[in-house]
Amino acid sequence: MSNNQIHPSAKLGKNVVIMQNVKIGEDCNIGNNVVIYPESKIGGNVTIHDNAVLGRLPQSAGNISRPLIKDYLPLMIGDQSVIGACAVLYSGTKIANNVLICDLSSVRELCDIAEYVVLGRGVMVQPNTRIGARTRIMDMCHLPGDMIIEEDVFFSAMVGGASENSLGRAVDEATLRRGGPHVKRGVYVGVGAVLLPQITIGENAVIGAGAVVTRDVPALSMVMGVPARVVRNVLPRP
Repeated sequence: MSNNQIHPSAKLGKNVVIMQNVKIGEDCNIGNNVVIYPESKIGGNVTIHDNAVLGRLPQSAGNISRPLIKDYLPLMIGDQSVIGACAVLYSGTKIANNVLICDLSSVRELCDIAEYVVLGRGVMVQPNTRIGARTRIMDMCHLPGDMIIEEDVFFSAMVGGASENSLGRAVDEATLRRGGPHVKRGVYVGVGAVLLPQITIGENAVIGAGAVVTRDVPALSMVMGVPARVVRNVLPRP
């Protein structure tokens, strides 16, 4: 028995695959060839575009170090959210109301995406990452695992980050960094910037295009360069 709860007003496209214990709210519009894995919960008035994959489990070929969840946990998608074509959302992630996730983006397991967030085309969000309300992540950004991004942050296109600097090799524990960057509210990050593990970027700071941020950035400061250095102070964003 599937135990699915699909509201009668929901519209399903062709070749939609819905597995067990899935809930779909009223006035949802599910595109063609969408696959919805067990335990997924979709709110009301949600649009899922063609070829999206919702609630899948992570899988390893025996060559990754991060422990993987093995049982389906609810993927939760809030009311009035939009999921783009070919997007992939993993098990155990929470998407709040009014979130836009654009085509070809992927959000891994155990992430928490707050209301009114925008993830542009081709954005990759690694496991256990948190993104605060009204934050906008533009096209082709890579957000590493265990990252924290607070409210009202803006990432320009192709921003990258890392959560470990060992490169999979034995390293000196004194210099090893594990854990994603922490980006505080109101930060602006320019095109192609790189954020290294465990750094903290203070509130309303500005990261210049192409900067490589290797250390903490004070609030209300602008940094530029490789490695990034403070060049001046800035005013808070309105």
